[in-house]
Amino acid sequence: MSESGKKETKTVSQRKTKAKSSFGKTVVIGLGYVGLPVACVLADEGFHVVGREINAERVRLINSGGNPIEGKEPGLGELIKKVVGLGRMRASTDIEDARGADAYFICVDTPVDERHRPNLDSLRSATATVGSILKEGSLVSIESTIPPRTMQSLVIPLLEEKSGLQAGKDFSVCHCPERVMPGKLLNNIRNVNRVLGGLDQGSIEKALRYYRKAVKAEIFPTDLISAEISKTVENAYRDVQIAFANEVALLCEKVGADAFEVRRLVNTCPYRDMHIPGSGVGGYCLPKDSWLLLAGIPGHEAKVIPDARAVNLAMPGHLTALARDEMARTSGRKRVAVMGLAFLRDSDDTRNTPAFKVISELKDECDIVVHDPFARPQVGIDPLRDEWETLKGADCAIFVTDHTAYQGMDLARLRKSMRTPLIIDGRNLFQKSDCEKAGVRYRGIGKG
Repeated sequence: MSESGKKETKTVSQRKTKAKSSFGKTVVIGLGYVGLPVACVLADEGFHVVGREINAERVRLINSGGNPIEGKEPGLGELIKKVVGLGRMRASTDIEDARGADAYFICVDTPVDERHRPNLDSLRSATATVGSILKEGSLVSIESTIPPRTMQSLVIPLLEEKSGLQAGKDFSVCHCPERVMPGKLLNNIRNVNRVLGGLDQGSIEKALRYYRKAVKAEIFPTDLISAEISKTVENAYRDVQIAFANEVALLCEKVGADAFEVRRLVNTCPYRDMHIPGSGVGGYCLPKDSWLLLAGIPGHEAKVIPDARAVNLAMPGHLTALARDEMARTSGRKRVAVMGLAFLRDSDDTRNTPAFKVISELKDECDIVVHDPFARPQVGIDPLRDEWETLKGADCAIFVTDHTAYQGMDLARLRKSMRTPLIIDGRNLFQKSDCEKAGVRYRGIGKG
């Protein structure tokens, strides 16, 4: 390369470094399944990130370069170590460390209670905190999933009240709802299209300066309420699709058909996409986002969405009923191995997992032992890590989760390990014919 070429390359590099550092401090509120990868990706793009987190142990682990999220999460552990080591990201419990930022990304929980009413306490607290330290010219982005109209009825008024500033004039506001899922956190942040709702055009333009650095996919700008509704609708829609598949599975069981073969045939037709039936819908988003959608539109009597929720909510109970039906063939108290505590394959995430209901329904009548390769102990549940130790002496193995460890299991070894070789399959992990050849009784969701 010529001297002039080297000089030009250096100049371009210097311009890039200057452009990155010109953003100043960036703060992510909440370092969970959403906030932690968001903070890491922003830091990896050159931003100086402070992660505000109330869990002191999580803060300590992150600042030591450790990863608090277990399970198979490609690249996350390495990225945490990298950006912390470079000094681009640190976590803190001290709100003063978040003061004076150019941008705030709020990534906190928005659960619903037992009556399906939104609990926005964490969002309210985080928003008030940001408002109290907000400086003129900053951006506030809400990544949490929220009921329609929450930006206008709660977030913006609270930010204005606590800061004494005016939204759209003194600071920018946007809602860019997350689209992550355990097992694909970094990939989804970087490579999945995003919807970006802004209070005004200035807010959208300021937000795009950040999101275009982190997101390599397409970003769709829109207004605030369209962004709010689109996120809750996309998850409600998926919940309805899964409920349809589950209902077909129940029908197939009644008439002796295989729902998975039916699904394969249905999906040979153009514009059909029948989903996979199973033991239930878990995780943080799908069980609640339908209710967030409906809560934001009071006075509307919805039918399809609540009915779909009811179908999916009943599937763990149906799985338990299959187990009871098979175990009734023999007398005495049974030892049941619940295989999978996390709601999702190769994840440690147990939020709203179908396994909780299965365990709850059987614990008084059976001796329960639980296996999961990643999930942490819960109240009254201490999962074993060795699947064969879990199966030893069991009278029934209920497969709730399709962990990789369960795929291609040695059925002959399973038969010898169990006292009563019986599989209840909630995730289409096994074929009935293979089980019967190995001397293992089999019942499965969607398998007539």
